[in-house]
Amino acid sequence: MKKLIMCSVLIIIAVMAFAQNTDDTDTPTRYKGLGLHFGQLSGNGFSYRTFYKNRGFQYTLGGITLGSNDRNFSGSIYDVTPGPAVITVKDDGRRTNVNFGVNYLETLATNQTGRFYVFGGASILFSRVKQYERDYQLSGNYYMLMNTPERVSWDPRTYYWVGAGLGFDFKMGQNFHWVLELPLTMNQDQEFMMYIPQTGLYYHFD
Repeated sequence: MKKLIMCSVLIIIAVMAFAQNTDDTDTPTRYKGLGLHFGQLSGNGFSYRTFYKNRGFQYTLGGITLGSNDRNFSGSIYDVTPGPAVITVKDDGRRTNVNFGVNYLETLATNQTGRFYVFGGASILFSRVKQYERDYQLSGNYYMLMNTPERVSWDPRTYYWVGAGLGFDFKMGQNFHWVLELPLTMNQDQEFMMYIPQTGLYYHFD
């Protein structure tokens, strides 16, 4: 509920800002921008966007390594209904993520404040996760950690998001622009997500 209220307030403020003046004589018909963008639908990282009159495209590319290689294997695991005599437990370590996003932008209104637009697109994230494996042996109602070598493997994972939403491009001086977007997205599990804002900061040039 808090996210819904926050997003509603942001939409109202942005719409009021663009409703004050619809004069677009100072808005260039074509421009390019480089900056940083963060969001599910846009992707996270360095971003390039270009507008020609009312239509534009945005491309975002980024990568990062996250997590820790600390192991979290306990000495024993309690199980009310024990199963196999030996089980394998996996623990995720560090991961390397690379993501790419493409969005189409369609302008609805422009004025001295900036640009109000709708957008749609998709992003994909490739993740390579380091996994540690240890074996446990059944003893009564407990699985006890076995004195066997630890195994290491790499687990490739892929996530994607598709969707559309509303965007606001605010002028922050002569060349800097701040972007705020409110998308509706669907992920690879066909789960819909809403009220998670996206944001970006760009430097515009000809």
